[in-house]
Formats: sequence, C-alpha cells, structure tokens
Amino acid sequence: MFNQLSRFNDPLFSDFDRLFRWMDEAMSDVGLRDLRSAPRGAFPAINVGETEDTIHLYAFTPGLSGEDIELSVEDGVLFIRGKRAPEDGETDGRTWYRRERFAGEFTRAVQLPDYVDPDQVEARLRDGVLTVRLRKREESRPRKIAIKAA
Repeated sequence: MFNQLSRFNDPLFSDFDRLFRWMDEAMSDVGLRDLRSAPRGAFPAINVGETEDTIHLYAFTPGLSGEDIELSVEDGVLFIRGKRAPEDGETDGRTWYRRERFAGEFTRAVQLPDYVDPDQVEARLRDGVLTVRLRKREESRPRKIAIKAA
C-alpha cells in the first residue's frame, strides 16, 4: 500500500527519468557522455574544480572517519575507496519501503589531467567532507613574461 501512495510512482517522475536517460544518450553521441556526471546514488558525491595552480576535489562522506577511507593515485586516476557500515537498526530484519542511505564498500575514480603532479597531493577530512588538493605541475602553470622596453 505504501508504494501505491508514494508520489515517486507518479508517471511524471518516470517521464523525468526517461528524459534524463534520453539526454545522456543524446550527449554521448556528440562526445558529452554522462551529462549528470555519475549515476544517482553514487557515493560519495563529489565536486571537482580548479584554480590557477591546483585541482580541488570535495568528497561528501558523512559519518566516515579517515580510517574508513583510502585515497590513492594510480596511472593518472584518483581513487577514493572505503566502506560505510550500516546504521543501528538497518539490519534488524524489518521491511524497508525506502532506503536512500548507502552502506557497504565503495569506490569512486576520477581521471586526472596530465598536468597534475601525483606526488603533490594533500587530503583532509573535516565534518564529513574529504578535501583533496592536487597541485599542477610547475611547467603547466601560467606564468607572466616580462616585457622589456626597446
């Protein structure tokens, strides 16, 4: 009965999902694959951006400690691996109608640009947010060139 009452069974939501899938397929034909970047429910959710000299990655890992997460750079790919334990009461045999909190092992992989120095990576975990700073190689950073008067 709960499922019949759920607004997410509304045809409108399935139409939106179908539209997103169609857009992903259309964008893959022109080289813009994965319009949404990751499937819904990907854990941890990440934001990636850059400044003049650094790539910044933020992974949202509520409830995890540094011991729960492994971070590595392998062949130009940043890997975030770990395990999230179930909350108390999640394994007590009850019937669940909706479970949106992820529990279990996870891996996220982010392809790094060639100009990232894999030896210059810093990571910090604070308030459930893993902040990773990846420095760009010195030779790839913009530099000012002095202009001499003639």
